[in-house]
Order: sequence, then structure tokens, then C-alpha cells
Amino acid sequence: MTNAETFADNSKREAFLALAARIFGVDAEKLSWTTARGSIPEWDSVNHLRLVMEAESEFGVRYPLERIPGLSTLEDFIK
Repeated sequence: MTNAETFADNSKREAFLALAARIFGVDAEKLSWTTARGSIPEWDSVNHLRLVMEAESEFGVRYPLERIPGLSTLEDFIK
């Protein structure tokens, strides 16, 4: 199953936003799919990797190593 197929379910998309909010330590309402790395100070390199690892663990998705640096918006994680 691809990441896009995994996140086709709206409840999983909402759960991903909640995960990102928890990792970044911000209210979920502060985040949208267009939230980009660098747009909030909490999205630093450590939290970027935490989001990758925790999304992989929680949702069973995989991000190839070469793709991780290109994950620049929250929407990129669910494509």
C-alpha cells in the first residue's frame, strides 16, 4: 500500500495532523497541509526526523531515505 493510499482515509489524515501538532508542540489548528518546514520554529531538523519516524511507526508508511529531505510541507508526507 502506498502512502497516498494509507492516507486516503480522512480519519488517518486528521490523525497525521494531530501527530505533527504533538511532535511540534503546537495546537493542531495552527497546522494545515500547506504548513512548510521553516514556517514554524518548532519544525526543526530533529522534529522533522521525529515526524518521519513516528509516522512510519504509527501509520505503517515508509519514506525512502532519499525522499526525506524533500518532505517540505505536511502534505508531502501523505502523498
